[in-house]
Amino acid sequence: MSIPPTEGKPGLRVLCYSHGINLLQLARESNIHPLLAWDALIGNATTKETAHMLLCGLNALAGTNYTLNDIQLKLVEER
Repeated sequence: MSIPPTEGKPGLRVLCYSHGINLLQLARESNIHPLLAWDALIGNATTKETAHMLLCGLNALAGTNYTLNDIQLKLVEER
């Protein structure tokens, strides 16, 4: 499967792909349900809490220090 290059900030899916991290690894390390991880990976809006958990999991697996400002993620608007 080929992932097209993105302009600007990379998305979560691109970062996982570039670091060789799959959905189940990310979900397990992030301590969230795989369907929540999948939603974020395909570009659906997620809560800020879930985004932070996914980012912590990605950073732990990849040995990186990405922040929410470094990546492109759709966040659910808070009410």
